[in-house]
Amino acid sequence: MRIILAQKAGFCMGVKRAVELVFKTARQYKNRPVFTLGPIIHNPQVLELLEKQGVHILKRPEEAPPGSVVVIRAHGVPPQVKDILKKREVKVIDATCPRVIKVQLIIRKFFKKGYKVIIIGEKDHPEVKGLMGYADNQAWIISTPEEIENLPPAEAVLVVAQTTQNEKLFKEMAERIKGRYQEVKVFNTICNATHNRQEEVRRLAKLVDVFVVVGGKISGNTRRLAQIAQSCGVKTYHIETEDELPAEEIKQFNTIAVTAGASTPYWLIRRVVYRLEEILASKTPFWWRILYTWLKVLLSTNFWAALAGASLTVLGCRLSGIKINEAPFITFFYLWAMHLLNHLTDLKTTSLTDPTRFAFFSRHRLLFITIGIVCIFFALFLSLRRPLAFMFILSLTGLGLIYNVEIPFFKIKFKNLPGSKTILVPLTWGILGSFLPWFLKGIFVIPPSTFLILLYLSTLAFIRTCCYDLLDIQGDQMVGKETLPIVLGEKTSFRLLYILILGLSLASIWLVYIYNFPAIILANAIILIGFLIYLWQVEHKHLRPGVLSDALVDGGLILMGFLSLL
Repeated sequence: MRIILAQKAGFCMGVKRAVELVFKTARQYKNRPVFTLGPIIHNPQVLELLEKQGVHILKRPEEAPPGSVVVIRAHGVPPQVKDILKKREVKVIDATCPRVIKVQLIIRKFFKKGYKVIIIGEKDHPEVKGLMGYADNQAWIISTPEEIENLPPAEAVLVVAQTTQNEKLFKEMAERIKGRYQEVKVFNTICNATHNRQEEVRRLAKLVDVFVVVGGKISGNTRRLAQIAQSCGVKTYHIETEDELPAEEIKQFNTIAVTAGASTPYWLIRRVVYRLEEILASKTPFWWRILYTWLKVLLSTNFWAALAGASLTVLGCRLSGIKINEAPFITFFYLWAMHLLNHLTDLKTTSLTDPTRFAFFSRHRLLFITIGIVCIFFALFLSLRRPLAFMFILSLTGLGLIYNVEIPFFKIKFKNLPGSKTILVPLTWGILGSFLPWFLKGIFVIPPSTFLILLYLSTLAFIRTCCYDLLDIQGDQMVGKETLPIVLGEKTSFRLLYILILGLSLASIWLVYIYNFPAIILANAIILIGFLIYLWQVEHKHLRPGVLSDALVDGGLILMGFLSLL
């Protein structure tokens, strides 16, 4: 059994830019009505998220209320529409794809020179309607080779394509048009992302038994991907969500390829891949089914994350030269409680991007509340013999519980502060791993080297948190979370992590030979190089999502803790 995720699946550059702009606009103009002129992209799940954040859809520019904010979608609009919006005195945010703008400018240039414009595309597609405006609505639109014979005569014609057209069909039609007119200017305006996506489908079709194409049913580029897969003789399913997967039919296949249209968010693709893993698990060996099931439970219940935090505390004890005491157990119980309880208080956000996880936590809400409370009790009980450690954990518990709660006087939530999660969580993990072991020994004045250990552990936890934030960046952005990768940008965040990982690898060696730290942490440098490879794979989409890949980051920290015991 094998699942192959296409590297080009998901948002293209233009759609990604448009979606980021509209969600940024929704946050920036909270006190003004925000609209998109038509659906921002052809994906019902993203449109539902926008609606829940107060972004509504206008059917016509004349409907825009004066003083409102109107986002022009990636497909673009005719210049006449922009004139109407200007007269309506609205704030216009133009999210037109740069590649669509290029086509608009080509049409405008040659139309002014007297060329008749031929657009190969779908007559009713919003992008084509927008392009028509740049030819004063006098362009000829065709979508099949047969329509070429019905075109009127002309001295000179310009041929362009809707950016998401089938490139093979466009080239065929362009050649036939050249044979019909004396002067023909052809511009292959099909987006590279569309071309690469279609070619990847053709390549993968030779390697797989079935294709799953994820994306809106009304999305033209997604439909074309499904059509190309089918034309290659491969059984193809075009679905919008994982709930549409026919489980019994899927079980019959051994190799499955997954791709997605340019308007499909990555978190939706991940959900489909997870569901496929579940469906195909019945075909795997018994030992793997057991491992897969337990690993999935550990991940979904945040047990795995708490174990990673406890492992850092084990590492902190070794670095401090302290015999392993109750600190790792207290850390585990505290972190498991905070992850569970904070997740339960933020279920509304989860419901927007991960309905399956939302249903799981909602169904077991009482159980997880009970586990969370019991874990807090155990953490406090284990620290009870040392007043300093007890007050430390009690204070952290209070701070952790109010993370998702609005502070009455200030009217803010800590979770809404830009980058707060990416900074506060690693700092908490670092403090627990470096300070708590000393507090349990009743020592208030800790050695100066402890602050170096705090920095080391916090940086490890920061890398871990950033890795997960980068995986969830699209979903977080759509629900209004401002993690550090969203604040800094995806590319900058990857570069920052590469620098931190290399720096921490060198620091591991430096701590051993300069500060005489235990030589076992040299293994951390090797594990960190593994982190580097993992991140590179994620950035270039060579690593598909799944239970095993999701477990790797925290698994690396758990391995560090285990090795430090040797």
